[in-house]
Amino acid sequence: MLKRLNYLNLSAIFLLFCVSFIWRFYGLLGNYPFWVDEFSSAFSARMIMHYGLSYFGNPSLNIEYNNILANLFIALFFKMFGLYEWAARLPFVIIGALVPGMVYLLAEKVFNRTVAISAGLLTAFSYFEIVWSRQARGYVLTQLLVVLTLSVYVHILVAGKKDRRLYFLLAGLIFAGLLTHFSYAILIVAVVLHSIAINFHTLKKRINISFLAVGLSVLGIIFYKIIMSLGILSAGTLSKSNNLWYYHSFLWREYGLMAFLALLGLIGTLVKKARVVSIFALYIPVHIGVFTFLFAPYSSRYLLPIFPFLFIFAAVALEKFMNATVTVNKFGVKQSKMVVVGTLLLTLFIIASGNKFVTRPRSFYSVNHDFREIALIDYNKVYGIIKEKGKLEEGHTAVIDTWHDRLYWYIGNDYYPSYLFRWTDDPGTTNGLARQTTFLYNTQGEKIIPRQMHLGFVGDLADLMKVKEKYPRGFIFIDDATMPRDVIVYAQNNLNKEIYLDHYPLDDNPYSIWPATLYSWGIE
Repeated sequence: MLKRLNYLNLSAIFLLFCVSFIWRFYGLLGNYPFWVDEFSSAFSARMIMHYGLSYFGNPSLNIEYNNILANLFIALFFKMFGLYEWAARLPFVIIGALVPGMVYLLAEKVFNRTVAISAGLLTAFSYFEIVWSRQARGYVLTQLLVVLTLSVYVHILVAGKKDRRLYFLLAGLIFAGLLTHFSYAILIVAVVLHSIAINFHTLKKRINISFLAVGLSVLGIIFYKIIMSLGILSAGTLSKSNNLWYYHSFLWREYGLMAFLALLGLIGTLVKKARVVSIFALYIPVHIGVFTFLFAPYSSRYLLPIFPFLFIFAAVALEKFMNATVTVNKFGVKQSKMVVVGTLLLTLFIIASGNKFVTRPRSFYSVNHDFREIALIDYNKVYGIIKEKGKLEEGHTAVIDTWHDRLYWYIGNDYYPSYLFRWTDDPGTTNGLARQTTFLYNTQGEKIIPRQMHLGFVGDLADLMKVKEKYPRGFIFIDDATMPRDVIVYAQNNLNKEIYLDHYPLDDNPYSIWPATLYSWGIE
């Protein structure tokens, strides 16, 4: 019987992986342009290829510690397939295709196969899951590690006896998780607190309560210091905030059905399966709470790690609904089979309804499908003009951009007349982050960006005029209206407008408008 169960589980996981991979890989070779953070990942991966692992210890380079493991994957795939957008995204397509199967395994372990199939299908066809499985960023990798970590932790809880192999596996997953994204540390805190809570009576006999309280405080400080020492969060980022309006709107307005069903499923199983289900009841609100009240920047993608558990408990609610309504019919069909069929049909009905699930694979999935969050236009077209008209091989054309990693991707980080156009010290904020740029002066008195090789800095009109005096021709790409106003006004009134774009043609969100203009001087 055990072999049969293993065979069925392996078959289900394999089928979920195949379907998920097709839905995620389809159209990937179109090489759609990167968006802001993807440019950063691609640049970091190229630096890893150039310097090797010594890149992470090089104080003269700007290192993205928050995505070490993800960037290593991108570097590996660049090495195998070349420097293409699709190559940077392919590892996360594979990782994302693994998630539904792992969700199936976890749901089958905690509940049953009916819930597992339903949760696996919801995960496989979720637009939100698919779109973040096609980005050259490590969010879906963090999600997979969260699911695997909780799967191992649940196995430890259910086993009832210590198995060193499980603890070694758990330690390995924790290490990998800390190399992906700082949000993984939230799971560690939740697991530690849950472990203490369910073993409190034993600990109470062995450890003084005051000592335990001090230990928890020290543990919290250690987690915070680890995060900060890795450079994952800049000073002031982990601070008091209130993003409740944003995440409430996202979970309740955009994913209200899933959130409501998940809440019912969680409450309905919390009493009977308290020892296991309580870890989910703890982790989900803690994760949401951290990004709501402690992390100033807000974006729906930060909630990606909890979505598999929303699907699992939504599947639980669907199965319980069928259990409550299905009775043995006149033809003698067993109630259990009717529940399975009914739950599957309800799941498929949800997938086929609305725009939160995908019934047919698409060539392009928009990161702005739910909310307008990420600037996305055809950067290939913008830099196509720069390369065609700029005569960059001569090295006498300045290129100014608001995102240096984007500039590096298209014309290389060794192109000398490269400049970053950003705020110097603006009192405002963008998505919870201060508008400030750290810069130095070189021996010629020009502003430069530290740890960015030959990258100059344009923070006001005086800086722009110096660049114009130094280089007979140049481009400045402006895609953010909050940038220094004097530069924007000068460009509008005195420079040539090469191209204006305000949306990506394949973006399915009509509100995803991102005005961006490429200006030039001295270009024929």
